[in-house]
Amino acid sequence: MRVLLTRQPAQAGDLEAGLAGAEVAGRRLRVGFLPLTDFALPDDDGPLRALLADWAGVDGDAAGPGRSDGSRWLVLTSPNTVRALRAVGWDGHVPVGARIAVTGPGTARVLTEAGCDAAPWLPPEDRSAEGLIAGLAALHPRGARAWLPQSDRARPRLADGLRAAGWDVRTGLAYRTVPYSAQAGRRLLDAAADEGRGDVVTPARLAAVAAGTAVVLTSSSAAEEFVAAGLTPLVGERVRLVAIGAPTRDTCARRGLPLLGTAPTPDAAGVLAVLRAAA
Repeated sequence: MRVLLTRQPAQAGDLEAGLAGAEVAGRRLRVGFLPLTDFALPDDDGPLRALLADWAGVDGDAAGPGRSDGSRWLVLTSPNTVRALRAVGWDGHVPVGARIAVTGPGTARVLTEAGCDAAPWLPPEDRSAEGLIAGLAALHPRGARAWLPQSDRARPRLADGLRAAGWDVRTGLAYRTVPYSAQAGRRLLDAAADEGRGDVVTPARLAAVAAGTAVVLTSSSAAEEFVAAGLTPLVGERVRLVAIGAPTRDTCARRGLPLLGTAPTPDAAGVLAVLRAAA
C-alpha cells in the first residue's frame, strides 16, 4: 500500500521512519512524498533578528525583570522556525536564565542538529497549542515572558492563550509558507537534499497513482495547496486523505475535502490507526 506525505524528502523524520515497512491489513506500506508547500525567509528578516536579540538580552535590558530566573522563554512551534533562526545567524546558544520550549520531538531534533547548547522543554502529553499553554502556565502561574517567532500562517491561539494566562508575549515573522518550491536564496530547506531521495510524486502525476493511495495532509497549508493544485477531484477511489491535527481537519472540512480520518496523534501511530480502522 502506498502512502504519500505532503512534504519534502528533506523533512523526513520519525513519521516516515515509523510508517515505512509497517503493515495495514497484511499489506506492507511504501512511503513517498507529494511536496505541496515550501518555506522561505521573509523578504525583510530584520525584525526576526531583532526578536532573537531581544530574547538573548543583547539589546541592553530589553528582556526586562527576571532575566536570570528562567522566565525568558523562546517558544518554537516547528522545525522550520529553528531553521529560520539559524538562517539569520543564531548559533544555538541559550543565555543564562533563558529557556526554550518546543512542541514536539521533531522540533527538538532539529534544535539539537542546529547546535543548541541547552535541553528544550516539551509538553509532557498534549502537544497542541492548548497543551503548550497549560504546561507553561503551570511552570509560571503568575506569568513570564515569551518570544514567539512564527509562520505567516500561524493561528493566534497560542499567543492569545499565553497572554490570557498572564504572560507577556512578543511575536515575530520567522518564515513564509509558499507553494513548492521556494525562491532560491530564501528557501529554508536545502534543495539538494531532495534530489534522488525517496519516492516523489508531483501534483501533475497524482492522477496516475494506484487506486487507494493514501495521502497524508501534514498541515492546513498542505490542505489548502492540495485544493489550489486542482487535486480535489482525485479524492475518493484514486486517493484517500488522512489529516494530521484538528486544524488540518477543520481546513479540509471548510474546503470540502472528504477525509478517511484524522490521526489522533501527530505521528506514525496516529496515521496507522486511521489506515487500519479504514481497512
